[in-house]
Amino acid sequence: MTQPAQPTDWISQLLGRPVTLPPRTSVDQIPAARAFWDLSHVNRDLPELAAVHDRVVLREREGLALTAEIYVPKGQGPFPTMLYLHGGSWVLWSAAHLRKLGMGIAAQGIVVANLEYGLAPEHPFPWAVEDSVYAARWLTENADRYGGRPGGLLIGGDSAGANLAAAAIVALNGPEHLVDGGALAGTPVTFSGALLSYGIFDFPLLFVEPGRNAAGGVIETTWNLAYLGPNFIKYHREPLVSPTYAPNLSAFPPTYLSCGDRDALLPQSLAMAKALVQAGVPTTLSVVEGGDHAFLMMPDVIPGAGPERQRIYAWLLEKGGR
Repeated sequence: MTQPAQPTDWISQLLGRPVTLPPRTSVDQIPAARAFWDLSHVNRDLPELAAVHDRVVLREREGLALTAEIYVPKGQGPFPTMLYLHGGSWVLWSAAHLRKLGMGIAAQGIVVANLEYGLAPEHPFPWAVEDSVYAARWLTENADRYGGRPGGLLIGGDSAGANLAAAAIVALNGPEHLVDGGALAGTPVTFSGALLSYGIFDFPLLFVEPGRNAAGGVIETTWNLAYLGPNFIKYHREPLVSPTYAPNLSAFPPTYLSCGDRDALLPQSLAMAKALVQAGVPTTLSVVEGGDHAFLMMPDVIPGAGPERQRIYAWLLEKGGR
């Protein structure tokens, strides 16, 4: 049986150097902590694509532009279209941190919109969910401008982004009042597949099985406070926070869940897979030997990452109808 890694093993692997995480005991420390996550070395040698559109503005909201990086593959379209949502605990990272992974998907023949959703604590729940919902509707209406097919949208994300992807599916198949739809309220979205990589889907489970990277609960508590506010416990079973509790899971499209066997969040993927299977959703669960958190970003470091990416590419192309 694979032994659990130490709390910062995956971070050291990702950053390419031994890392000791600085203590974070206050939400006020989060904005400054973003500078710690320099992943420029991960995003070198980018795949060749037909076009890369940077900072495409989807809408303006309270003085903040909702933007996306849109990657267009080479070849003859129309292509399957995918909305991708980056990770970072709802408080860190950006579309640029997942640029190479998103462009790798695009290189297979998929138009990818890598969303720059609003981060907490500046923009707490449900802001990022609403950004994700709006982006799915915008992409449905505008995919053809980038060579994509507007129908049968693929959606995916990693870590917190996987949570947002699942929440967007819940919201777009639920009552309109669940989110602020903005100018695109009521625009129907049809999903053909969902890729959920090492995500968070059951907030109560985080505290029942916090995992070794919980640092005594400090890390989880800090981003709970940032994303959900001081009374975060009252939101934990809300379907847009913990999609495993959604009453409309049967509306999910075919779903691929990917997680490493060394990841502290593996119980989350197991719980979501169980909930989806019980709801009758075609579900693929891939648990990758030797993979810790964010392993898909490290195919040169984690032996199982490259083969898993190939399996994911094939699955996305099948579900996208390519």
